[in-house]
Amino acid sequence: MRRRVGIGLLIVLGLGLAAYLAALGYVVLNMNRSTLQQADVALVLGSRVYHGERLNPCLVKRVEEGVEVVRQGWARWLVVSGGLDRESGTVEAQAMARIAQQRGLPEERVVLEPKARSTYQNLRFTRQIMEERGWNTVVIVSEPFHLPRAALMARRLGLEFALAPSPHCPQNLPAFLREPLVLLYYALRGWRE
Repeated sequence: MRRRVGIGLLIVLGLGLAAYLAALGYVVLNMNRSTLQQADVALVLGSRVYHGERLNPCLVKRVEEGVEVVRQGWARWLVVSGGLDRESGTVEAQAMARIAQQRGLPEERVVLEPKARSTYQNLRFTRQIMEERGWNTVVIVSEPFHLPRAALMARRLGLEFALAPSPHCPQNLPAFLREPLVLLYYALRGWRE
């Protein structure tokens, strides 16, 4: 009896590891794909605002990439999406808007979406803004490992989108290693919350 339980446990662990490795492979194979093309708006997906006492360098890189997408003429508007960061008490969208303005993007070109608490909500709430303003296409900006999941969700939400990966951020290694688990979680939920 004990042997059967041990074998069953090994099978479950093996299947779990295989699923994790398959999801990790999907992320790695799809994470550096830039499909940048002309769009109405660039969307920067939110992230934790602070890393210790300093601004999260990964969030700064995301915003800088979004600003570049707009500056280079790929999109006219920049949407920064992110709700309340519970750790710092700061609204992610407000912090990102400040970064964009510090990088020279005029305030009137930045649109805040301050309610989202997840990637799915970033996309869903931004889709609502796009519909209200008559925008049809979006360039999604985030870290490379985050974009494969964002793309699957955007497709599920019916968005016409392109991808623009921000530079790699070594401080986000834990999030990179967690991403396959998040990908599996959303896949099991049908890409919804």
